[in-house]
Amino acid sequence: MGKQIPSAQQWEAEYKPAVTAKAAKWQRRTLAATGVAEAAKSEAAESSYQSAMQQVLANRQRQKGLRDVTDADIKAGVQAVGASGYSSQASAKSAKAARKFEPYRAELQAAVDGLAPRTADATQNIMNRVVPIATRLQNRKRQG
Repeated sequence: MGKQIPSAQQWEAEYKPAVTAKAAKWQRRTLAATGVAEAAKSEAAESSYQSAMQQVLANRQRQKGLRDVTDADIKAGVQAVGASGYSSQASAKSAKAARKFEPYRAELQAAVDGLAPRTADATQNIMNRVVPIATRLQNRKRQG
């Protein structure tokens, strides 16, 4: 008899300790790699991504991949790490978030500086004050 493929339970029992054992290797190799950002920004990477996305869209792979996913599956990760799973990770990225916010802050300030005065009409306020802000932010986002 040839090689036996493990059951899902056996595979999971082996997977967990293997992931834990390779964490230091993953960290060491990731930190040692060079040129990663430049490679990701390259025309070749963009072309490869576009090609892959066309295939994904044509095959409806996103929907197929989500076919058997339930709300419970999506919530399981959140439940496993608790509220601190979000706050500790988000807090650790505060400098990056601030850096990414800066172009939008300048756009927001320019939009606010040019707003029409408030009126007593809620619809008019939305059109004259909310829409210009939303439009400027959307245009900024589309610029990249």
